[in-house]
Amino acid sequence: MGDIRLFVSHSHDDKEIATALVCVVEAMMVPRERILCTSHNNPKYREPKGVDVSRHLRDHLTQSSCVLCLLTPHSLQSPWCMFELGGAWVLAKRTFPLLAGGLTEEDLPAAMKGTEAAQLTDAGETRRALANVRQALGWDERVKGSAEMELDALVNLVRGSHWNRLLKPLSGKV
Repeated sequence: MGDIRLFVSHSHDDKEIATALVCVVEAMMVPRERILCTSHNNPKYREPKGVDVSRHLRDHLTQSSCVLCLLTPHSLQSPWCMFELGGAWVLAKRTFPLLAGGLTEEDLPAAMKGTEAAQLTDAGETRRALANVRQALGWDERVKGSAEMELDALVNLVRGSHWNRLLKPLSGKV
């Protein structure tokens, strides 16, 4: 099954942001085990071709120590993302929500209410959240400041994203 430790939950509509997030994770810390990010272009982060995706996701979510949850208007309307978050909740996985697309902590799914979330448009909040992920996983930190370029690129990407305004408002803010 592999050695997945960090499960990146995201909507495939947010592929570019999820991919940039994985780049930041790899630049900030030294992963000892694999990261699962199913829409990443690099096959080392995805499920193998020809596998039962549902089973693969369930197996790797069960195996993961932490879930990094990219919450956007897209992911909150994705049945797959809601399954992943529900599974993480049932399994009592450490879940770290990262918000984008105008979402706030008020928009967190019910089971995540009260969870500290970070805004991906704020480099400081994102840095703190990822430091907490690193500590929870027991992964080593790379040289201080080594991820600043990748972090700035992620923040700028999120700030420049155009969210689909046709999405049904979740809290009246989206």
